[in-house]
Amino acid sequence: MGYSIFDDTMVDMTWPEIENAIQQNYAVLMPVGVIEEHGPHISLAVDIYVSYMISRLIKRNLADHGIQTLIAPPYYWGINALTGCFPGSFSVRLETMQAVLRDTLESLKSWGVKNVFFINWHAEFNHNMAVMEAVKLARSSGGIKAYCVLTEYEARSFKLSGREDGLTLVKTPPPTSPPSQFLDLHAGSLETGLMLNYFPEQVKSDIVRSLEPTRFTIEDLKSIRNGGDEARRLISGGYFGDPARFDLENSKKYLEGRAGDFAAAIESTLKGT
Repeated sequence: MGYSIFDDTMVDMTWPEIENAIQQNYAVLMPVGVIEEHGPHISLAVDIYVSYMISRLIKRNLADHGIQTLIAPPYYWGINALTGCFPGSFSVRLETMQAVLRDTLESLKSWGVKNVFFINWHAEFNHNMAVMEAVKLARSSGGIKAYCVLTEYEARSFKLSGREDGLTLVKTPPPTSPPSQFLDLHAGSLETGLMLNYFPEQVKSDIVRSLEPTRFTIEDLKSIRNGGDEARRLISGGYFGDPARFDLENSKKYLEGRAGDFAAAIESTLKGT
């Protein structure tokens, strides 16, 4: 597979192919991420690469169940208040992101698309609220059903009840082991393992093993969320977690499992079950 995030998306199709797919009632998957720093060892595009890869895996899972989908051009102009203090972390205003997503949905609606599912890999609150607001506005205007696909854990962290209109909720099993005291959320072992699995040329593998683990807790995260100089001081390396402890097999298993869970939730939504 090449490294283009347009591979296997609508971008690499002709308009008659897209029109034919829409006439057959294909749903659309829309990968959403950001361009932001991911430590000294991974390129800026982790979030959009991962959301794109999840979308490809979801597409494959749904096809196995007889449900055909298109993947929209990946969207990556998101909100980076947390890492905005680092060069390379682009950020747009909340209203800008809402407007672009809403206009994108209007385009899809004008072609006859009926169902769109946002597949996001970026945990900032306002970024996710922009997606939810775009979904809400699209549904209220009629003609297209947009959905934001989130796990139960993500919904809780974004202060959602789980019953919001346009929210496709993914059931998540309870953890099999107690959570770690220290967070591994950004450019740590999971994201490092994912990128080495699917996009190894985006990782500076020669320095990964030399990176020391951070020791950030939930309380530290509250300070980091404010961004600015305080965030830059706390996460001076641009990561929090333990990149050197990446596990290729477990990270691949994680992403494939997540894609399977998302595909099941999308199938349930489409079938009204």
